[in-house]
Amino acid sequence: MNPVNIIRKTRSLCPACLKYIDAYILEKDKKIWLTKSCLDHGDFEIVLSGTPEYYKKLDMFYFTVMKGNNKLREYELWPTLRCNMNCTICCFGENLNQVRNFEATCSEINNFVRNSKANFYILSGGEPTCHEDLDKIIRIMKDHKKTVTINTNGCKLVDGSYLNALKNSGLDRVNLQFDGFQRDVYFKLRGGDFLDIKLKAINNLKSINMPTVFNATIARNVNEEAIGSLVNYAARNPFVNAINFFTICSIGGGKNWPLSDYIMPDEVIDILEKQSDGKISKENVFLFNKLHFAVKSLFSQRYCFYNYIYLLVRESGSYKPIDKFINIRKIDLALDNYSKFYKKSVIFAKAYLVLTLLRTILLHCPIGIIKDFILINFSYFFKTAGYLKTKKFFYISFSTGCDPYKADYSIIRNCQNEIIAKDSNGGKLDYRGREGLYCLSVEKSRALKDRKSTVPA
Repeated sequence: MNPVNIIRKTRSLCPACLKYIDAYILEKDKKIWLTKSCLDHGDFEIVLSGTPEYYKKLDMFYFTVMKGNNKLREYELWPTLRCNMNCTICCFGENLNQVRNFEATCSEINNFVRNSKANFYILSGGEPTCHEDLDKIIRIMKDHKKTVTINTNGCKLVDGSYLNALKNSGLDRVNLQFDGFQRDVYFKLRGGDFLDIKLKAINNLKSINMPTVFNATIARNVNEEAIGSLVNYAARNPFVNAINFFTICSIGGGKNWPLSDYIMPDEVIDILEKQSDGKISKENVFLFNKLHFAVKSLFSQRYCFYNYIYLLVRESGSYKPIDKFINIRKIDLALDNYSKFYKKSVIFAKAYLVLTLLRTILLHCPIGIIKDFILINFSYFFKTAGYLKTKKFFYISFSTGCDPYKADYSIIRNCQNEIIAKDSNGGKLDYRGREGLYCLSVEKSRALKDRKSTVPA
């Protein structure tokens, strides 16, 4: 019998009845699993990682330095829940084109934003371009000095005049749903042939030099080849400043997909390592995320453990990973000390981290990189628009959502995706819970109840 090593205990959901139940993160069969048992529906488990040695170190570090009372510097605001597509993996699981009772007015958005301390907003939903007043909404938010991005499927961006209207309203960035360059992928994930529409939208974004992020959903045996090709495209095209690799979740339409088609961020990193011929190292990705978590804790900011991030540097139409310029192995030793100091004195630990990082970067990083690296990171952590406009760097992220199979309340309390939306009865535009996107994993009726959600103890 293979030995089982319990990493930690947490709380999760039963995928069948959605009751809160105890769960365990454990190591067995050379993998990391989340396992749980419901008295009514039996046992459930899902693989979280195929590299336990990396996962365990990162997990221990994260839960030492990331506390549940951290701040939130960005919000995801849903102006509408309507959509002009019917994706097979939609988190709502149905066509929302006729849903209007969630629609927020310009006046409601203005009243909310003017009292908000957060300065970074992502307009999502639903499909925000289905709101007839999107340009006015953007202008309102810019009047309040907010940085504004949109999550969009790109269907309306084939109209260059419409895109220009959004840009002229002050739109800072477009997060474009783009799952790769293969036509058949869109039939499987999006329910139709959308490749030409996506490519036209991309050309329009490029023509006006709009900072753009590709949001790519990766499914096993569907579009793994898109991982490397998207990174290479971004390296050649500076208007693309990030690629977010998402995975299918067992919510909405995703429930109709077999679990064997699901893929965790950990495995997406493995695939990219192979497709890049080792240029991107999984070990270095994990080391960099240890640094990222440390700096997030330095600024007392929430961040999800299920979202790994990595920074790449453009060079001659290609890229080099940030670890070619910064000695992250040397920094890793300092991060271990930071973790030890953090347990005793948070103030001393943070001072130590600042001095150590400055010394390491100034001594070991090339002069040509230091200025841009420091400026982009200050912009990123303070959520200003500066880091959206960089040409030198672009980042990639590997993430998944807390669906009922992998919901982990120890992680959810640090969720950075707090949603602002109207409730299901068309009431007040307000916070819909610090669980953020997790709320979609339960059911629509829970997601937008007219109260703040709470995380069970």
